[in-house]
Amino acid sequence: MKKNHFLLWLWIGCFVWMAGCATTPPKPPEWKPLDIGVLSEPLTLEKSLELVQSADVPAAAWRARLRAAQAELRLAKSIPNPSFNPSWDDLGLRDSGGVHLSNLTYGISFPIFFWWPQAKKIAAAEANRMVEEASIRSDQRQLSLDIGAAYFNLVADQRKIAILENLVGITRENMRLVQKMRQLQSASDFDVARTQSDLLSAESELHDAQNQLRRDQLAFAFALGTDRPFYPKVADCGDQYLHLWTDPSLGKSIPDDRLASALQSDPDLAKAKATTKVAEADWQVEKRSAFPLADLMGNAGPKDAPEGLGAAAGLDIPIPIFNQNQAGIAKAEAALLAAQTDQEKTRRVAIAKLSTAWEEYQAAVEKWDRYSRRILEFERKNQAAAQKFFEAGQISYLESLQARNQYQKALLNEVDTWKEVSTAAWDLSCLLGQRGQTERKSQERSLGREIPQ
Repeated sequence: MKKNHFLLWLWIGCFVWMAGCATTPPKPPEWKPLDIGVLSEPLTLEKSLELVQSADVPAAAWRARLRAAQAELRLAKSIPNPSFNPSWDDLGLRDSGGVHLSNLTYGISFPIFFWWPQAKKIAAAEANRMVEEASIRSDQRQLSLDIGAAYFNLVADQRKIAILENLVGITRENMRLVQKMRQLQSASDFDVARTQSDLLSAESELHDAQNQLRRDQLAFAFALGTDRPFYPKVADCGDQYLHLWTDPSLGKSIPDDRLASALQSDPDLAKAKATTKVAEADWQVEKRSAFPLADLMGNAGPKDAPEGLGAAAGLDIPIPIFNQNQAGIAKAEAALLAAQTDQEKTRRVAIAKLSTAWEEYQAAVEKWDRYSRRILEFERKNQAAAQKFFEAGQISYLESLQARNQYQKALLNEVDTWKEVSTAAWDLSCLLGQRGQTERKSQERSLGREIPQ
């Protein structure tokens, strides 16, 4: 009876311990939105990337995904717990004192061959961790692409407003001149009305550009990680990103060495390769489960019988007669084929994306060099010539204003082409892996250096 009481109290103690393990969930992170004071000065592209890569919300999301994958790896490496197996058997007999006779056995059982599929489970968990790391790097690259495009868009917005302000000024001067000429009866009411319409159109364009700038600034601030409305300015980068890859010897198609290097560092392709490794490891786990050694249980412990204290031992051996895990193996083979197919598809998509980006950049650079810049240079010369002709009395002041107006419109067109070239150059540099080291450092800062080198 005393031994029975011992077992009872042992089970009670176990339940109490398990109940004590139920605790409240951990507190959420102490969120730190981007301080708008950081946005008070015009931002460079590099500073913008640094801010967005270390923002609290995406960093916390990446950290959670990575820690979940690391936890799966620790789980795969863990040793299973033993089981406590008490049993009591009433023999249906009484001793001379009238006490019921019984057998009391309590022992420990353990899956002796738990290591049989464990190595492959660890390989699958390790590959799954690599999948998450590659997925995070893909997110980092996409952030670089998005922030780069938004940055160049803001620079173009700021340039356009300055140009449109000049256009409005020229149109107002033109209006003043036409009204003066109307007073002198050298211009008609039609000329005044047409100039008035031109002025309203110019002012409307300026109004739209200013509102567009505010919308883009607001979206940019929230993308960087602030939690309140703010309208940051960006530093004009000039033309430093325009000719990142211009080399006449490279031709129109992306060179094979550049393509191979880009594929080597492509996070999406790395993710697909790691996913294939996960599927391969899962297939090996299923193959080993055809003979379920991992389910074999060994047990041993003391036995308290009427004859005295003894020992008991046993094995629980599964016999794979009716089920040799053929369905599990077939499912794993199908998953492996799907992963291998997706890897090849991802490789081809990466090549197509790189080739398209290369073509877009080459076409944008050619358009900028051969047309936009040359048109702008012609209009600049025309404006200077018109000013000289006006000063020499060969053309009217109105004609010189028209030349100035054409030059400002050429500037507007050139800004659009500049944005197209800069964005295409930036996209290409990210896809070619030139942002890899910067992303790795930003990622390590965001995740607390939890990603191994």
